[in-house]
Amino acid sequence: MHTTDAVVRRGTGVGAVAETDRASFTRDHREINLRGRDVLPKFNAVALLDAPADSTAHESVSWFQVIEAREGRNLVAALGWRMVEGAHRIGWCTFATGVERWSYRDGLLQSLADYPWMRKTEPALARSLLDASYFRRYWRAPFKFTTLPGARFSCQMSTDCCKHDFEITLAPEAQLVIDAMPWETLRPQLSGTRLRVRTDGKLQLKELNETCRFLSTSGRCLVHQTLGRQPFEPCSVFPFAFAETPEGVAVALSPICGSTRLALGVPLEDREEDLRERLAQTEPRRASSFRLAPQVEISWERFRDIERGLCDTIAAEDLPMRQRLYVGTRLLGALKGNEPLEVNRWINEPPVEVTHELREAIRGMLAKILTWDRAALRTLPLPVRLFDREARELPVVVRILQNSLFSKVYSYPYDLTTAYNFLIVLYLLTLIMQAGSDGPLSSAMWRELGSLGVHGLLRSVLHDGVPEGFRDLFGTAEFGQWMLAA
Repeated sequence: MHTTDAVVRRGTGVGAVAETDRASFTRDHREINLRGRDVLPKFNAVALLDAPADSTAHESVSWFQVIEAREGRNLVAALGWRMVEGAHRIGWCTFATGVERWSYRDGLLQSLADYPWMRKTEPALARSLLDASYFRRYWRAPFKFTTLPGARFSCQMSTDCCKHDFEITLAPEAQLVIDAMPWETLRPQLSGTRLRVRTDGKLQLKELNETCRFLSTSGRCLVHQTLGRQPFEPCSVFPFAFAETPEGVAVALSPICGSTRLALGVPLEDREEDLRERLAQTEPRRASSFRLAPQVEISWERFRDIERGLCDTIAAEDLPMRQRLYVGTRLLGALKGNEPLEVNRWINEPPVEVTHELREAIRGMLAKILTWDRAALRTLPLPVRLFDREARELPVVVRILQNSLFSKVYSYPYDLTTAYNFLIVLYLLTLIMQAGSDGPLSSAMWRELGSLGVHGLLRSVLHDGVPEGFRDLFGTAEFGQWMLAA
């Protein structure tokens, strides 16, 4: 029935027929059908729309009208045939918006690019890449999205995401797409490209300080350009960061992208269909419980409201940023101690006093961060004084801090107070960066702050940065106040 290199369900992913155990395939296929019997699509072929002129050709493509019985949808399906020992064998099958002038290889690539949906369990585990193609086109999770006020994005083709100083890893099945690409006509030197397999089984697409090999000389992704869409999950999802909540999905933005930093483009609330398609390619961040501080669990409703209050405080235009952050630390401390919320008094309070030894310990933490293996950080000297400096370009700083909190990259695995103290570290690093620049901060520095914030790189501070004896204090509001006074 299939060619030996046809790609079918294998375990939690896909693989070639020749490498698939028939008994396991049959058992898994039956179990998937039973579990998804009320959800999986039911396809009925209605009519042949287009047939190859030469039915004896080595490779050919036929087009069919298909009806999905559950929803009554009229579909167009393409079937790739290969002649093997005088008999037609199926090489691939996928859906399209209409009859296309595809070669066998074109359709194979389109089919393989649906591999991410073979790993999804919602609405049901796909039996085949045909199910995956259907789910990609027609199924959307019924989530309600929440976004930060004023959040916008439209791709400006800067290619910063393809060049920035971070790693990109892919699922093992991505190699199938890479193998099927027509590199001989796109970029011959990429023919035979095999991505390195990491110890965790993932493929290494891009290393630190490396530009993606699939970026064209004109600044376009060759894979995206060929397919008309982006099949690789990290690339498709960027610059969005999804976090599941009891009320839906929170959508934050990566400040690595200049469009998001400057709030350029379409409001996120007008991109709902786009967000749903991107969300289908990834697993949102999740939390089993919500915490105000270490060991202090709170309800989701309280977590949500405190997070919103902190984001509003960060955006308070009538206050300097240092004062905004100080008010946030006082709010967190008062909530933990069940104390009155006296915002007006906090606004007028002088900074807390810290000893010379404490100031030097905090400066030592910042100095250690500047030695990390990050090209942008290693160029920075630590100023003699930070406590009397104030941040410039505040609209960008606000977006970076808000998105770092709203992404829940720190508040879900830790708690709101620890997450907020990471924001203060980001603020201090912003001051260090701006101290070395008389004019606007460079895009490279803003991108670095985005990596440290929304992309979670500051986690390393807890393991290699916090002064000796202070690790248990990092999750307290007092430590945030000390950092602001250092």
